[in-house]
Amino acid sequence: MLSPSSKKLRMKPEEFRAIGEVGAMFYEQGNLEKAQTIFEGLIEVDSESGAAHSALGALLTRKGDEEVALRHLNKAISLDERQIAPFVNRAEIYLRKQELEAAVADLKRAIELDPQEKDPGANRARVMVLGIYQAIESQNQNKNNNK
Repeated sequence: MLSPSSKKLRMKPEEFRAIGEVGAMFYEQGNLEKAQTIFEGLIEVDSESGAAHSALGALLTRKGDEEVALRHLNKAISLDERQIAPFVNRAEIYLRKQELEAAVADLKRAIELDPQEKDPGANRARVMVLGIYQAIESQNQNKNNNK
């Protein structure tokens, strides 16, 4: 007989989404510990939920736990390559690690996934690309001025 802790909790998709929305609410309010508990619980319920891995990855990115965040973001992308948020959050980590090529590739993918320019994550990616471009232009101008 299975112990209670080893049994998978069965949950309807709408219940799963509703719990995820509560986690998102806690995240938006800055209550990261409660949000993390919820997102980790959702992954326990369904380890193949790209949305849950994406949410936990975003939260861990915000908390600065980059290595664990990357694992969840990579998992989210492997489960559903149409999600925009994990590409943008992973790009943010790559930028912090000064891995510019990987960051730009992720930002490009996020933008490609939103041709109508409606997704807030993809719009954030567009702003990040603009910031990268401006930083490169500024560096080039400084180099030219110092010659």
